[in-house]
Amino acid sequence: MKVFCDNRVPRLTPLFFAAVLTLSSPALPDVGQIRLVVGFAAGGTSSTAARIFAESVEHITRSSTIVENRPGAGGAVAADWVLRQKGTQTLLLMSSTSALKTAPQSGLVPIGIFATFPYVAVTRKDSPAHLSEYMNEASREEKYRTVATAGAGSISHLIGTKLFNEYGVPMVHVPYQGSAPAILSVAGGHVALAIIPFPDFLPFQDTLRILARTGSGIETEGWVGIFAPPETVSEEAARLSEIFRQASQRSRQKFQNLGFEQAWRSGTEARAMHEKDYAQWLSLIEVLGLQP
Repeated sequence: MKVFCDNRVPRLTPLFFAAVLTLSSPALPDVGQIRLVVGFAAGGTSSTAARIFAESVEHITRSSTIVENRPGAGGAVAADWVLRQKGTQTLLLMSSTSALKTAPQSGLVPIGIFATFPYVAVTRKDSPAHLSEYMNEASREEKYRTVATAGAGSISHLIGTKLFNEYGVPMVHVPYQGSAPAILSVAGGHVALAIIPFPDFLPFQDTLRILARTGSGIETEGWVGIFAPPETVSEEAARLSEIFRQASQRSRQKFQNLGFEQAWRSGTEARAMHEKDYAQWLSLIEVLGLQP
């Protein structure tokens, strides 16, 4: 009896590899269409990050992701709207340090933080070049006291108030519905100074200068994260967290090109960061009468 042994390696088709990958990779949930609600005007840091993120989420889930801007009240309008949406698991809030008027105890479910960035105080290049010199001028001339921010109660509003208080100079607050119109008001000569996220400054670095930044005159670091409506169950939050963790890593280079630092933090870590920032600024929020 003859035994034939065929040592030839069978030809493996692309379909075979696809089948193996499908079996070996954990399936991501079918979340359907995702709506990311952003509390600031289109063109600002949060909105830009949301659109980058949406592209990566669509690639991972193979479903559409819509970015919806609901600006107003330093991000509180969007947060309050999402809080009222019950049982909508694919409606999510793109939030940040800018939305500190919304307390950690509000009921929003943290999914994760995906990027950080410094805050900067910027002016035109014909203004004094150093913070101490600028504040000396502001103490004498009111035109240097006008400060544009992303809205009343936003972190940029709080940073500006604290910065001017440290120099004993009264600040004239000029709120906008986002960082983009705030910085444009400075570039156009309508307002003297703006407190904005660093990514929003980059397109204007040839005409504007930085007076202070996180780590030098400003203590707070910015972050951007995802929050779900109340009553989102823990299993759904965990599945969404995995989707957005992958999207964060996939978007790393694009975030860095825009001035963000990709830095994924879990939902638990996101809650801790939100609680820390809220506690740090709560007293000033109360003094300014900015509680919802």
